[in-house]
Amino acid sequence: MLDAAWHQFGINNEESETGNLSILRRSLSCPSHSSRLALLRSILDAVVTDLVQIRRRVETDGGENLRFRRFLKTHHFPDRLFRRIAREVEQQIDCMACANCCREPRVNVSCRDIETIARYLDTSPEEVVKEYTNLDPEDRETILRQTKGGCVFLDGNLCMVYEARPRACREFPYLVSDQRSLGGRMSSVCKHASICPIIYNTLEAYKHAIGYHRT
Repeated sequence: MLDAAWHQFGINNEESETGNLSILRRSLSCPSHSSRLALLRSILDAVVTDLVQIRRRVETDGGENLRFRRFLKTHHFPDRLFRRIAREVEQQIDCMACANCCREPRVNVSCRDIETIARYLDTSPEEVVKEYTNLDPEDRETILRQTKGGCVFLDGNLCMVYEARPRACREFPYLVSDQRSLGGRMSSVCKHASICPIIYNTLEAYKHAIGYHRT
């Protein structure tokens, strides 16, 4: 059963016997923690999607994610376990039923992003810059304009330029990418946990998977 569980989350037998995974493997096998796999499975099967509830939980937990980041700096676990869990969570959440990422964070756009949007809208890059972007007053970066309802391209919960959306939008929430180590992006991941159900549920499941204990 345990070997099958490791395989399910992308960890082979040899890897599961190394470093902290060896500790985790023994912990999962221990009678006092025999239900952890079932608990992890139940978390993945019952993701939380209510945005108010997610924000409340993150705010109530206070500095837990900061403590978790510190924990990860002193304990090494394979990044692909995190990515595997993220894929499981992503399959259970419909982003178009949420679209909160189109309402909360700012979106940086590159010259290539602007050109892609211009082609999609059959207009000029200059017109896209004029009508749909602003300069961030702090770092002078070009960002998509925000309205009271969120991104300038948001229509209800749908993106009007979805096929030509900026790279930052295509890759969000950046959980399954292997271009950067998990440690290198955990600060950003935790920062957005309160606004994205995929991030929140992935973090919570990952904490259980690696045996992290809340303090």
